Amino acid sequence: MKIVENFKQIGIARLDAKNRVTLGTLLKKFKILAQAPINDFETFIGDKGDILLKPRTAIPTRELWIHQNPEILKSIHKGMQDIKEGRVTKVKDLDKFFEKL
Repeated sequence: MKIVENFKQIGIARLDAKNRVTLGTLLKKFKILAQAPINDFETFIGDKGDILLKPRTAIPTRELWIHQNPEILKSIHKGMQDIKEGRVTKVKDLDKFFEKL
């Protein structure tokens, strides 16, 4: 896999006595990583020894079908965009609303 991205230094992580690196403090500096529940990292090593960690988040099994169905995922993204842009309908009676669908 060829990875083409721009990287910036975020700090220095030192090896501890057991040759481990702790990243928690560094990762909390970035909102996108601090807000996502990171479960593990994909690890890559380059030809020149550079190491890349790509954070991963587990998807609950009950939600996996959404990610496996591009049409459903597209519909959800469209709905989220509609909400952001204020295209919403307020419903007073949910039972009547669902009957009309």
